Amino acid sequence: MSITLEKIYTDFRAKEKLAKKLLEQMNWFGSITDFDPKTGAALPKSLSGFLAKVAQPEASEITRDRLWRITEHCRASVERLFHSLNESPRREHALLPVHAVRELDANSFIKLSNRPGRTIREKLAGNPYIQAVRRFQSVDLPENRLLKAFAIRLAEMLDLRGDCLGQEDELLSKIYLWLRSDEAQAIGNWENLPPNNTLLAHRDYRHVWDAWRWLQTLDEDITSDLSQLDVREKTMRLWQQCAQMWLDGKHLFAEIPLLFDYEKFEILPWTSKPPLFKEVKYKMPRHLRQSASAEPICVDITALHPRYASGDGKGAQSLAAPFLWQRWQRENETVDIELFGSDAVWLNPDATTISAPDLFFAKDNATELFDPAARAFTTRLREEFKNDTLIWLAPDFLNDFELEVIRRNLNARFPNAEPLPRSVAAVFAQADPAKITGEGYAIIVVDSIGGKTTATKLIAKRDKDLAKRLPITKGFYWERCPPVVIPGEEAERLGGSGYDIITLDANGRWHDAIRPAKPPFIEAAHLKRIPNIGNFAFCINLMESPVMGGIHLHALQQQVADIPLWRDQIPELSVKVMKDGHQQRFHLVLRGTTVKPIRGKPVTIPVDEFFTLPAGRPHYSFPLYVGDKGDDFGFSARLDSPAFPLENKVDCELNLTFEYGADDPYKLVFTPRDKSFPPIRATWRRTEEITDAPAPEYPQPMTWAELQRFPKQDSNKTSDLLDWVERAIEQLDRDFYIRPKQRTTGTVNRKWLTDKIGGQFTFATCKSTDESVFIHQNSFVHELSYADFTEGAEISFELQERDGKFSGWKVAGPRYKDEVRLKNFDEESAKNLVASIRKRLYFPVIQVWRDGRSTGDRECPKGFADAMKARGEHLVALLNESGIPEQVKNEIRFLMACMHKDAPENCVQWITGQVEGQKIRDLRAVGFALGDVSQQWQKDLLSQLVANPSNDALSILAYAIWREQQFVEKFSLANLQSILNALNIMLNIKQYPPRKDEWTARNWIRATTEPLELLLGLLRTRASSTPEIKILLQPHQKITKELAKKIERVTEIVTLSNIKLFSRVKINIQKPSGDRTPDLLYALRLYLTGDDGANAIHISSVSDGNTDETI
Repeated sequence: MSITLEKIYTDFRAKEKLAKKLLEQMNWFGSITDFDPKTGAALPKSLSGFLAKVAQPEASEITRDRLWRITEHCRASVERLFHSLNESPRREHALLPVHAVRELDANSFIKLSNRPGRTIREKLAGNPYIQAVRRFQSVDLPENRLLKAFAIRLAEMLDLRGDCLGQEDELLSKIYLWLRSDEAQAIGNWENLPPNNTLLAHRDYRHVWDAWRWLQTLDEDITSDLSQLDVREKTMRLWQQCAQMWLDGKHLFAEIPLLFDYEKFEILPWTSKPPLFKEVKYKMPRHLRQSASAEPICVDITALHPRYASGDGKGAQSLAAPFLWQRWQRENETVDIELFGSDAVWLNPDATTISAPDLFFAKDNATELFDPAARAFTTRLREEFKNDTLIWLAPDFLNDFELEVIRRNLNARFPNAEPLPRSVAAVFAQADPAKITGEGYAIIVVDSIGGKTTATKLIAKRDKDLAKRLPITKGFYWERCPPVVIPGEEAERLGGSGYDIITLDANGRWHDAIRPAKPPFIEAAHLKRIPNIGNFAFCINLMESPVMGGIHLHALQQQVADIPLWRDQIPELSVKVMKDGHQQRFHLVLRGTTVKPIRGKPVTIPVDEFFTLPAGRPHYSFPLYVGDKGDDFGFSARLDSPAFPLENKVDCELNLTFEYGADDPYKLVFTPRDKSFPPIRATWRRTEEITDAPAPEYPQPMTWAELQRFPKQDSNKTSDLLDWVERAIEQLDRDFYIRPKQRTTGTVNRKWLTDKIGGQFTFATCKSTDESVFIHQNSFVHELSYADFTEGAEISFELQERDGKFSGWKVAGPRYKDEVRLKNFDEESAKNLVASIRKRLYFPVIQVWRDGRSTGDRECPKGFADAMKARGEHLVALLNESGIPEQVKNEIRFLMACMHKDAPENCVQWITGQVEGQKIRDLRAVGFALGDVSQQWQKDLLSQLVANPSNDALSILAYAIWREQQFVEKFSLANLQSILNALNIMLNIKQYPPRKDEWTARNWIRATTEPLELLLGLLRTRASSTPEIKILLQPHQKITKELAKKIERVTEIVTLSNIKLFSRVKINIQKPSGDRTPDLLYALRLYLTGDDGANAIHISSVSDGNTDETI
């Protein structure tokens, strides 16, 4: 049986218990719950906020039942709609006086033709009215019909509520007034049509539609509520008990979001378990919030409990509430909670915790989480401090770009919000103007905050007008210099070691609050030894927040509004542009630029140089660099315009202004000198933390079949590299040995004759030819005499033919046999043989065995595998020949090393011996021998190299990483971190030596390119499937930025040296015209900075041939 709202109200008036209990329950839930103004759903709340509301409920005479919820959800929308209903143009036929006719159609002329008369004048003479088209705006629309039906029904309910509960609603009179209006009367009846787009999408009509639907199910919902009275009573008692425990102050509750379901009367903790609490011995105060201050305030929100001071004489105070904010997230559900009244913070894995100090000091303080956290913190400050003037202290080492989030949110809530460096506040808190000896008097303020200790110099400057207007200053104002970070001094960071509030960790363990450590005291004598600081007269060590100095400065400034009591030297600011073929710094703000910190008064900063925009780009993005060292701090200037891309390069004038304390302090406008497009304002963008920056590709490995059809350079023909290897090794045999030719047996057929010069000769016959064979006495082997062989004697010889005539060579007896002999090598012949081996064998051997290929592969042709087994044994035999020079043997060993896992045992021992003995003679051979690191000896070798990443080891890895595609995946995260640290040191390339002989130049080029090629190979880790390794060299990482700086320095050295940098890695890349940067360095710059241009880089091949190329 359905229970109606009328019955509940009537029973309540009759003091029936069930009706009273039901309304009490719904009123309790409605009182402790906040509703989403858009959907009407109950919003999540923090546990502490909920318990405070339950323990100390707000007094109200209104019963917050279901009808109250419906009314509140649509109240504002209904009132707005009563004054601005949707209208739609309509047309109808009406009999109108002639002067009012604006439109006629076919029906009008038909009606007119039926009247007597020949002309229109005659037809209208007796009756000056005509049937015409009348257009008008109609409010009789489906959404307005629903509004009217809803208003009528809601008025009936509110009347009933007033009669039975005695609670009048002011909306009722507005409804009746509207229903009597002409507009309402012109609206037809609602016919229960499906909702149109307006009802579903319009801000106000959607609220009416939701409320209408709830009204339709109101009786069913009440019936369900009555059936759950006992269960709901238990829910109320449970949370009232928790609220009482909280109010008594003897239990600490860990903060957690609570989720509410209005329809089910459910209140569920995020973890679906009862709240976690801990009993304490002392009583926790549950006082109300501090009374709001209406005075101007100086606040320091770099602490968990912000410090503040006002002009009320109470001194510096701390806000009791911890400025903490959490986002709890799981699957598709997200809840944000503020922890201002929390007993303890639960560091749950589902929660991301942000504190007020994080807005200043967290590395990722520009992520999407920090803006809502800053909004929550600044909203709370606005509730505490009612005055529009708020001076907020900023750490000196942070620049205006890094303070963007907190500054923007404070400006949105305090019209007169002003940032103030902590050092300036400290001077006005502790420095006595009477002690200033004259202009140039300097004070150093030492501040340890945010993990850094900085020394900021403030110099006294004189202003005659100030002396007259404010004598207490003696006419001196302070000029702040850029801060100097003191090396080796690190302050403790809140969040790095804990929070100044009780915490509950992910394992359910409670931890006491960790009080902030006392800042270190830096002696003045130590500061004077730091060269960047210079001389000073007085030193202030900040031991507490200087908020009193900030409010004192404000009071003094009010007395001389137009003369700032301090000035600021803003930091150097520059971008990097292409000029004269390489990147150079373009200064926007020069060192020593001083501005007056006055809100609302921009200061023009002159930029004398013209800025050239190159042609052909859809947009422009220039990374910003701050300070004299040009540190990249994660921001860039971006230009967008419909005029892009430009057809030709354009010179622009730069107009730069600085406005102290504004949301965007720096405003930079590019104005083309030729007026070819309107001026463009640059937008400052934080460099996003790219997690999928481009990675260099590895050249496509060749198949065995492709090796047999290898394209010849500058030709359409192909070569068979497998056949080339076999033939070249065969030729190697002829280079080393003298092997006998086939001998022919014959008979001397004449007596010995004498030639013109007295030599003896004769002729012989043999079966190999019908011609007589000429035999000369000098053709006999050295041990024999020609006289021993007379006519008819049998002889043997090597048969030679020339121009159709035959002769015998190495003549001897018929049983003579020649032996195989090793050639004799002198220094010249050995050098020639080394050059021959490099020319004939390096290229085919290196290509065949690159990319981890082996004769043991299934795809390897069997004939080649069998042939190489024999050839390999022959190469081993050559190493055993004592007569072969050592430099020639080293060439053979290198060829064996190229075969990596096919290398014979003695080659493996030669390789491992070099590494173990730390006397590596051939870096390239060791690198090539690593191959695909599939053999145990290769794995051991790699482990030794990684364990001691010396310069030699890194050079070896540079060769190995571009020999096999998967080689980079052999490193662990720890391996890569160790290698990158060593590589960062190795990239401190020395200047090109003044001696420019070929040998010196070649060694310098090799020492320069090897670490660069290794870095390019290591960037392939960006494609790793392991998240920790994938992120290691992303552009935002510290090591990546350091490496990018090293690359810029190497680029400058190479450019100034005017030397061609040879690299094995062949890169196809599009560079701006006039850019002389070597391809390898240009590609590394794009990859390391995350430039989109890196996507267009194509690595075509790796040339692992002889590196002793011509320079």
